[in-house]
Amino acid sequence: MTDRSATPTVIVARSARAGQEGAFASWLNDLVDESSKAPGFIGADIQQPRPDRPREWITVYRFETPESLERWLESPRRQALIARGARLAEGPAREQVVVLERNLDPVTAIISVRVDPDHVDDYLELYHQIDDAMSRAPGFVRTELFEPVPGTQDDHVVVFTFDGRDHLDAWLTSPERRAIIDRMQPFIETPHLINVVGGFGGWFDLGGASEPKKWKQAAVVLLALYPTVLAITLVDNWILPDPPLAVDILIGNIIGVIVLTWLLMPPLTRALSRWLTR
Repeated sequence: MTDRSATPTVIVARSARAGQEGAFASWLNDLVDESSKAPGFIGADIQQPRPDRPREWITVYRFETPESLERWLESPRRQALIARGARLAEGPAREQVVVLERNLDPVTAIISVRVDPDHVDDYLELYHQIDDAMSRAPGFVRTELFEPVPGTQDDHVVVFTFDGRDHLDAWLTSPERRAIIDRMQPFIETPHLINVVGGFGGWFDLGGASEPKKWKQAAVVLLALYPTVLAITLVDNWILPDPPLAVDILIGNIIGVIVLTWLLMPPLTRALSRWLTR
């Protein structure tokens, strides 16, 4: 009997051949688009390379049943696409088939911090250490670093997602993370502003239309998150220049949830509904 509370999932890691990164990314998107046509397909996510693995791409495919996943993995169409992309990849792919809980509610955290211009390299070295440690933490899904944009915003912003609030909280309070954060303190000018946002939930309830692709949901959420984090940082530094960390986190969470849930996401999803459902 099939367990309807679990999702058969395959995680595929592939490295792009040097000089072929653009063509590799295009081919990988073609592969994901083709998988969406397979019976039993639920969704797919692509994670771009991280600084410590600059050419490795991670793709996650989710299917309704183990049988539908297996049929896709062995399908002639997929094999033909794999053969077509062989010249673009370096080394063999690493595939891992797992079963994930379907009812997980992913949560995203955004950390904004202003780094001393004289110590950016020191900060980034420690960021890569904490990024590597986080990638091994239970429930880790993805992360991305947005570096400052001259003339627009001065903060480093890190956006990362875990498969549930318990795993996220465990990471945020872990001794390993705390130790690296403590080592970062001499290199930063403002406290870490942490804003935690729940799963995408009802933000993408489009009146009975099919659920948008996960990458489109993530793109719209990031479009709303980025200005929200910047605004929270500015307001926080203006009103409470040096608040206790617990108060800082609480204020950021309250403002972020209110702005995203009631002010930004509803009009954004309405305005982009045609694109989301394509």
